[in-house]
Amino acid sequence: MREGGFGALEAVGMVVTALAAQAVIHGLLNRDSELLWGIFDWVPGGLAGRVTLLGSIALVATVLGGWAHTHRQPDAGRPGDSGEIHCRETA
Repeated sequence: MREGGFGALEAVGMVVTALAAQAVIHGLLNRDSELLWGIFDWVPGGLAGRVTLLGSIALVATVLGGWAHTHRQPDAGRPGDSGEIHCRETA
């Protein structure tokens, strides 16, 4: 995957995590409301099933976003690094 693909996957993971986590918290605090405009009303188990599904989606999105973040190539070296290759020679 290219650099832009990792960046896009990271961004999508952050957005999905934010939306799903917000819906889970809203569902736990206000049990009479529809979660995400009723998109997940088909999930069996009532409120517990919907909250579990949304929590799982948030967890998967967090893991994918974190994975994409760790696999991105850095744009530049560390601060103060001149870009030279340094090696330790043993005598």
